[in-house]
Amino acid sequence: MKKEVWKTILQVIIAVLTAVGTTLGITSCM
Repeated sequence: MKKEVWKTILQVIIAVLTAVGTTLGITSCM
């Protein structure tokens, strides 16, 4: 149970970091 929860949390964090990184990357390019 805990392992599954941690996997979900990690996936959410990675998704957020990717979204933020992409946004910053696009902003920097512009």
